[in-house]
Amino acid sequence: MTRQRGFTIVELIMVIVILGIIAAVALPRFFDRKTFDERFYFEEVLSSVRYAQKLAVASGCSIKVLVDSDGYRLTYAKDCGVGPADPKINDRVTNPLGEDYQGANENSVSINKNLTVTFDSLGAASPSDSVEFSGGSFKLIVHSTGFIEATP
Repeated sequence: MTRQRGFTIVELIMVIVILGIIAAVALPRFFDRKTFDERFYFEEVLSSVRYAQKLAVASGCSIKVLVDSDGYRLTYAKDCGVGPADPKINDRVTNPLGEDYQGANENSVSINKNLTVTFDSLGAASPSDSVEFSGGSFKLIVHSTGFIEATP
């Protein structure tokens, strides 16, 4: 007589029950969207600050970055030319699509304070400033030399 090997139905049901419990308890921690939203907003702000610096160098016109709890926006820090079509002080910077270069803090990511930095035509920042996102999880520091430091 040949001996059959395999699992009993009780063993299979116990494994399925244990996997169900693990899935119900552990998986939601891996798929918490809040962490991804916070990181995405931080990266979006970091990208806009870098864009402002590059635009200031390329155009020769000072660009001001403002980051607050509502979002971020880029404006011209002074008049850039004398023509009627030239940007004037406090005019919004436009993105390549012709829309205002700004973003909203749609997921209410917390920041410790407002960040206001102006980049000159050499890429230097005035004043140097920093801001923390999500209770210090992400930090953005803009040095007076124009070096933009991001942690982590």
